[in-house]
Amino acid sequence: MVDSSLAKRLTRQIQRFEFLRGSMGILLAWFLACVLLGALVWTISLAKIQSDKAEIEKNTFTKATQLSKAYTEQLSRSVDQIDQITRNLKYGWQTFHGALKLEDQLQQGLYPRSAQIYASIIDSHGTIVTSTLDKATAPNIAQRDYFKNRQLNPENILRIEKPGKGGRSGRKVIRFTRRLDNADGSFDGIVVVGIEPGFLAAFTDESSLGTSDSLAIKDTDGVVLAAKMGDRIRSLPTIYRSPQVFELPGGIRRIPGDKFVDGESRIVAWQKLSSYPLVSFVSLSDAAALAAYQPTADNYRNIAIAGSALLLLLATAGIFLLSRLAWRKYQANEVKNTYQLAIDGAREGFYMVRALYDPQQNVVDFMIKDCNDRGALLVGYTKEELVGKKFSDLYSGAVSQRVLAIFRRAMEIGFYEDEFKASHNRNNNSQQTIWMFRRLVRSGRGLAMTIRDVSEKKSYEQALLKMANIDALTSLPNRHWLMKFLPAALNQARKRNTMFAILFIDLDNFKAINDTLGHEAGDQLLQEAAIRLQSVLRPVDKVVRLGGDEFTLLLDSFASQEEVAQVAARINQKFSVPFEISEQKKVVFVGTSIGISLFPHDGNDSATLLRNADIAMYSAKSAGKGQFRFYEERFSEHGIEY
Repeated sequence: MVDSSLAKRLTRQIQRFEFLRGSMGILLAWFLACVLLGALVWTISLAKIQSDKAEIEKNTFTKATQLSKAYTEQLSRSVDQIDQITRNLKYGWQTFHGALKLEDQLQQGLYPRSAQIYASIIDSHGTIVTSTLDKATAPNIAQRDYFKNRQLNPENILRIEKPGKGGRSGRKVIRFTRRLDNADGSFDGIVVVGIEPGFLAAFTDESSLGTSDSLAIKDTDGVVLAAKMGDRIRSLPTIYRSPQVFELPGGIRRIPGDKFVDGESRIVAWQKLSSYPLVSFVSLSDAAALAAYQPTADNYRNIAIAGSALLLLLATAGIFLLSRLAWRKYQANEVKNTYQLAIDGAREGFYMVRALYDPQQNVVDFMIKDCNDRGALLVGYTKEELVGKKFSDLYSGAVSQRVLAIFRRAMEIGFYEDEFKASHNRNNNSQQTIWMFRRLVRSGRGLAMTIRDVSEKKSYEQALLKMANIDALTSLPNRHWLMKFLPAALNQARKRNTMFAILFIDLDNFKAINDTLGHEAGDQLLQEAAIRLQSVLRPVDKVVRLGGDEFTLLLDSFASQEEVAQVAARINQKFSVPFEISEQKKVVFVGTSIGISLFPHDGNDSATLLRNADIAMYSAKSAGKGQFRFYEERFSEHGIEY
């Protein structure tokens, strides 16, 4: 019995070895094929890892560049605001011959205590004359370096001093100074506007930074004026082992970890402000950028290891080849089912579209072969209703021709994407219009199409565009819009060889009304003034609110100077009618002083024409208000400045 069992086992082993002997060539070929396939898996995996890493590094460079530019733009606007404050204080001090009281302005809320801005005016002896801070403990600053520098240097520019501790606020401040002059040009003191560093670093919240990222603003000597740091490096006085020198005014580079105190390499983007001796810096940690990528890289390696192990197992266990093929088929079906579940539950619409040809092989129509539920919903159908329909069943007329042209183009070039408006009302009585993003990719004799609803993104973009270009009070275009529109408008006028006029309008007596009746009354008056200005214009003309009580009219393609004069006269006539302040039941009179410059007679560029129109306006106002004047060179010669 035992001998019989042993004999059977020996027989089976011999049969197995005979099978291996007869299949050795196939097994060796299979083994070599598996080895080559394993090498290919590793090559693809490593290439994918390297490609993804390069993409992340590229995105980090792009992010750093964009963040640096955005920070520089925001910083320029902040410093421009401070510069404007110093100019306004100098103008007010010299206009009112030293009667300006910053304490009164502080009481009126012009310097909110939470704004991190302090202003002072110091006379020629170093004594603080007026200030938004308490003068009781104010020291004499005649011996301060920045005071002496201003005293000895007559240049009329904004200077940015090194950060220091404020004597009265007790906080670290950055001082912006401007020289005051007497009528004879002698030194009359300085204007000082002090800000806390947080004011310059308010562009972004610290929680949005990576734990090892930082934003900083430095002067051209490398002194840090303000900075925001990630959580991990916030307690460090600086992240650099030694000051970094960047010769170019702007750029981006990777700096190795040995340059930083924490040993982490970083991508550093910097940008010099065009109008001020300041440089913005953005430092993004390499390690933080690659941290999210590491699990993906590990997955690729794990997949490659698993694939190699599987291939090795297949190579050494040839007797399981058929079962392994079945397992592969099962995995493929599982992946297919998972993919189908994924696209059915996706937020994007997916479609497979087949081209239909005539006998001459011209594309005459398209048929929807498959789609997911989201895709059907986006066009107002169910999946069962949409699959199998031709485009000629869904569209007609000009719409049909336009859609067919797009899909034919995609078949020709292999790829097409665009954004378009779509509307449908199959499921309700109201017409709904949404923005769609569409991508078409050729696949054989058909197209794979994805669409998604981008209405929210479009609405956000349009809202941002409106905020940037429209004055919130009057709904007129603002100065930002004007500076973009005017060069293009002048270029068109130059090409057409036509005249173009700029009318600079200032409301007479507006300040007195605003001060006596209040800002709400002033706002109502400005809104009514905007309506009156629009009423005298042609559809091709524009009216812009520059700010305060200043407006600009742009007149395009007129025949003569007399036409412009007629427009100015109509404006003065419109403003001869009194304004009624509804809530206060007051009737007030506000006239207009109008300065006019003509293209190309008075200038060939935006800045020149705006400046000359402003000069002409001051000439009109000096002549008694309620008048208009065309620009003449003698205005500038007689001291009327922009």
